[in-house]
Amino acid sequence: MRAPSPKQGRFLTRLARDERGVSAIEFALVGPIVFILILGTVEVALDMIVDASVQFAAQQASRAGLTTTVPSSGTRDAEARRIVNNVLGGWANIGGSVSITTRAYTTYNDIGTSNYQDSMGGFGDVVLYNISVTIPSFSGIPKLFGIDSLTFQRSYLVQNEK
Repeated sequence: MRAPSPKQGRFLTRLARDERGVSAIEFALVGPIVFILILGTVEVALDMIVDASVQFAAQQASRAGLTTTVPSSGTRDAEARRIVNNVLGGWANIGGSVSITTRAYTTYNDIGTSNYQDSMGGFGDVVLYNISVTIPSFSGIPKLFGIDSLTFQRSYLVQNEK
């Protein structure tokens, strides 16, 4: 192998010290990572908003059923569903779905057994509210990890007033 000529040596030295274009190369390397981190942060923030709205809807629905008084708008079950749909209806509009189930048990000992009614129960009954929202991801970041849709769920267990 031949040694570089003096002219080639000066060129290589000058090339090694040349800093033009370094910031463009750094941006090309770091830019996509920063962009994904920003999108991921926005995704997590929006997911936390959905989660908080499911929490709020479950609390409000359980309050509607807790009193065992029939609201002027219809049955307690219909009132609880109306409250949940008012709070979570916007998430269904973006391609998601909202699921509401209620199970009334006569005592706390019956929870988890087949001794229940699909209703809000009567006086003194123990009612389990389960509210679930399934939505597509906002940014598409979860799809990179094989997650096609996100599900947020809350369950509340209350005893109706006697």
